[in-house]
Amino acid sequence: MKYKIDFDPTLYRKGAGNDFIKAEATLDGDWICHFFDVPMDRYYSDYSYQREIRAEAEQYVIKTTGLDIVGKPVFDTGVVLNASLFGGEPVYHSNSTPVLKPVIAEPGDVGALEKRIDALSDEALIYEGNLHRRYWEAAHCLNREEGRPLSAPAATGTKGIATICGQLCGVSDFLLWIMTDPAEMKALTWLVGRTLKRYIRACRSHDGKEDANRFSFASDLTGLMSPQSYGEFCAVPEKELYETFAPSGTRYYHSDSNMRYHMGKLKEIGVTDVNIGPMISVREILNEMPAVKIHGQVPPVKVLWQGTADLVVDAVRQDIEDVKEAGADLRNLKVCTAGSINPGTPLENIRALYWAAMEFGRQTGPVSPVLQGIPVEFDRKGLVNQVS
Repeated sequence: MKYKIDFDPTLYRKGAGNDFIKAEATLDGDWICHFFDVPMDRYYSDYSYQREIRAEAEQYVIKTTGLDIVGKPVFDTGVVLNASLFGGEPVYHSNSTPVLKPVIAEPGDVGALEKRIDALSDEALIYEGNLHRRYWEAAHCLNREEGRPLSAPAATGTKGIATICGQLCGVSDFLLWIMTDPAEMKALTWLVGRTLKRYIRACRSHDGKEDANRFSFASDLTGLMSPQSYGEFCAVPEKELYETFAPSGTRYYHSDSNMRYHMGKLKEIGVTDVNIGPMISVREILNEMPAVKIHGQVPPVKVLWQGTADLVVDAVRQDIEDVKEAGADLRNLKVCTAGSINPGTPLENIRALYWAAMEFGRQTGPVSPVLQGIPVEFDRKGLVNQVS
């Protein structure tokens, strides 16, 4: 090995954000199901079983790494909770996360959906649909048993408009219909936008977070649209949501897909923080958006999952060097993957990610000359492809 990785989680917790930049890695249901070899359909549909498996995973990961990095959702429904308020029953599979049965079979169905959703009160939206009812059952269970506050599902972030539309129509159909039936799809994107505004407002009112001044979108499907289509169908209602819920605060945008050609539009709608596809380097992002805060850009597949611990460290070092060469503030980089952590990702690679942030992302004191002298061997273009 190139590096002697001796990660001390106590020292990390003590110095993160002060002595060195922060790292972040959250293990979600996909990783847990793969690691413990449990069927995803049972995990995502059986709340009691999910709690049992998550508790076991949390104990194991803390014991193995010293890091409390297993996510703590109220009820892990995969990626379809927000869209489920529009209707559509969840469909479960043993080897994949849940999807929604589309509620729009053809573009002409949008009008009826508008009438049904617009007739609901704002408060009713956070209880609408099968998954929201189950979410609240879980929330009340956690409140009774652990004293966890009854938090609403979307006070500070939702799936993006393109992603929700893809879940309502089916991804291929939505991408086709924005070309063949643009009037109906524009009506759909605006329906989703104004409904999200009411939904989020109701969530904030429930939680007492009316002045949170931060908001996030997670929208992998955005990168599958052309910049022109994104600008025409989704950017304007997403900008309106940012201006409503983060008028002067954090505006975060996540997408696993290649967002290279969308960065201009993200800048236009006021995005302050990004976590976008691993095909794009930190240097490229800063060239387009010099003031943005970057969460990434370690490739989750080719590096953190399939790579060696040495490669993980080199990828982190390259991100850090890109920030320094751009003359940006190193605190504007959070060391993490450009996308979620894949099933099968080894914990030793995650430890390497945190160790690299400590050793090479120093804000007080120089990097060890011995470590600084080790050459960086990381070629993003040669390593990462479109599906990474």
